[in-house]
Amino acid sequence: MQKSTVINIAKVIGTWVPAILLVLIFAPQGWSKFDDASGWSVAFRHWGYPDWFRITIGLAEISAVVLLLLGRTAAYGAILIILIMLGGWATHIIFDEGQHMTSEVVPLVLASIVLAVRRRQIQSIFGGRFPKNRRE
Repeated sequence: MQKSTVINIAKVIGTWVPAILLVLIFAPQGWSKFDDASGWSVAFRHWGYPDWFRITIGLAEISAVVLLLLGRTAAYGAILIILIMLGGWATHIIFDEGQHMTSEVVPLVLASIVLAVRRRQIQSIFGGRFPKNRRE
């Protein structure tokens, strides 16, 4: 096998493995948020969130899964997951005195990898490149 072929295979694997892992995490988690008898329903009530918010988070997670699977929109799915996980961290800090904050670490790392690998997808918003930092 040629070196360029091995490099291309490694790039494909590096691009898709973190996204697939996120799909495997968020597809069942997002879907379970639609069930009134789920542990998520109990948790959201414990935190004082209304049912519609739990459903909204479930929709956001399922949307992120779809964006990740489409490939060309994976960066946007990663951004959505990062936002959801940061919200989860805030919830644990505010309502649970910082307990259970480690459950967001793996998704945050995986989503950050997807975002870094697929950064060109969001660069198009800025005309092909990120805005330069201005120092005055």
